[in-house]
Amino acid sequence: MRDDRLNSMLDMAREAGIIAQEMRTRPDSLKIQEKGPMDLLTAADLAVEALLRDRIQALEPGVAILGEEGGLTGTGGEIWILDPIDGTVNFSRGTPNWAISIGRFDGIALTHGVIHAPDLGMTAWARRGLGCYLNDRLVTFDPAVVDNPIMALGYSPRTPLQDYFDEIGALLDAGIEHRRYGAATICFLGILAGWFDAFHEGELNIWDAAAGLLLVEEAGGVTTHDPFEAFITGPSRVTARNAGFPKGITGIS
Repeated sequence: MRDDRLNSMLDMAREAGIIAQEMRTRPDSLKIQEKGPMDLLTAADLAVEALLRDRIQALEPGVAILGEEGGLTGTGGEIWILDPIDGTVNFSRGTPNWAISIGRFDGIALTHGVIHAPDLGMTAWARRGLGCYLNDRLVTFDPAVVDNPIMALGYSPRTPLQDYFDEIGALLDAGIEHRRYGAATICFLGILAGWFDAFHEGELNIWDAAAGLLLVEEAGGVTTHDPFEAFITGPSRVTARNAGFPKGITGIS
């Protein structure tokens, strides 16, 4: 089920998590910068991405890599997609809701994905066609319609605030609760863990979503987003749901 590439992804994600946690114990080393409203950059983000890029290049020399901090390097249709620390604000404040995301795209589809949330002790992985695992437990969604469904909502200043309010209103009108975690990766993990049943964000970058999309699909869920040729170059509206979440919520998907 796990090939050498996936084993390497898990190893590098766990190594990166240790580095990030260790750097957070030394606040002076984080050198926090503000990229935008509620969008921070720390030295840990840079250190983790540098580590992941080094490990990937050693594994597949010359392969293209798209990272949140370093952008796209290399050429070719096969691309590794990285978010070194998704939820940097949470990370910098000492809360556990942050994660490392590593995905691999073969030019047609996502083939491998890992999300590692060190503070939560949660690691999810998937390989196209071979299922999704959370802490080495196979995740398979129940197709029965969920009673009292819950959706996690993401928000960024890229989306008009009124659109976000309208999404909340659409959920309430449909009898659906909502949650906000400040990190898309944690929302994908939450669907796998059963904390809630779906996740939606109006404009999400692919490095926040690549691994999570594959994880949810391999567990038997459904995802929607722009075609990859567009998604790789700019944000997309993203929805992911388990097999039992009600379909067709007006104003959401």
